[in-house]
Amino acid sequence: MKCKTFASGLIIGVAGLFTAPYAFPANREISLNKYKTISATACDSLIKANEKNPDFVILDVRTPDSWKSDHLAESINRNYYDTNFSAQLNALPKKKIFLLHCQSGGRSAPTLALMKNLSFAEVYEMSGGINAWKSKSLPTTSVLAPKLMLVSNGGLKNGTLQYGIADTLQITLTNRANDTLKFVSVGLPEGNEFSTNFDLKRKLKGAEDYTFSVYYKPLQMNNDLVNVGIKSNGGELAFNIILKKGTVQVNPVLARNEPKIFPNPANSFISFGNFPEPTLLEISLVNMNGRLVKKELNFPAANQLKVADIPEGIYFVRIVSADRIFVNKLIVSR
Repeated sequence: MKCKTFASGLIIGVAGLFTAPYAFPANREISLNKYKTISATACDSLIKANEKNPDFVILDVRTPDSWKSDHLAESINRNYYDTNFSAQLNALPKKKIFLLHCQSGGRSAPTLALMKNLSFAEVYEMSGGINAWKSKSLPTTSVLAPKLMLVSNGGLKNGTLQYGIADTLQITLTNRANDTLKFVSVGLPEGNEFSTNFDLKRKLKGAEDYTFSVYYKPLQMNNDLVNVGIKSNGGELAFNIILKKGTVQVNPVLARNEPKIFPNPANSFISFGNFPEPTLLEISLVNMNGRLVKKELNFPAANQLKVADIPEGIYFVRIVSADRIFVNKLIVSR
């Protein structure tokens, strides 16, 4: 077996969960059963504490038209007025942490009670809904994008490898944001030692998980290291399968070569780093009110984008390349 890297292009490392108020490990038991109504300011803290938590979901229960045009970043939508609303909620992963809101609280309050009856582990309702959020001058957006994150690896079924005997590693991924996540490729070593049941045709809506298996049949028992990569339109993941003294560890790869925009804060121009494609298909700048203020198509990645012509403030920058969507915040300051 040779040591190889199989995720071409950019690798976005998998970050661990924050340990902060309202943030809890992904493997907590459903018996926690926490249901609270909290202020918009507390909701902002909750979101920041769980920024890198793959098991955190912002659930907006307004109508789709209201949600699409103006929503909290990365929030998903389920329409309270749908006749099958209860079934839609019941289909969501119940062990995740949910932040729930509507326009002013009239729909979120009964939804909180319903999610409690459906045995969701942890649900926080925003008091006053998005109206209260906006009254605190907190940001909303119209940007939709997918976001690939690693939820967990379940470890090997047997735990200790034996020569010529296959073992199974289960890995769970999620779409942490709100647009449809589509897989492009999964990279595994060539040969007979590794195989997988990964389904490249699988598509994930926001908050959906996907568990697949990697089968490993060692044909030698020397220490070894193999890099495995998963590529999607919502980013890439890479993790190492480490064979050491007959046992296996699976470790996430630290962040490297992550796409970036700089300088940030910016004054007159911004540049783009770590995009392998020579041309960016689309660059959109959206202000905190969800209004599109700048859009460029087929923009050369080596060029600078002028921002001197837009007002000072905080923006979402959405970059569409040939195989992924990248969203980041940009501060324009003079």
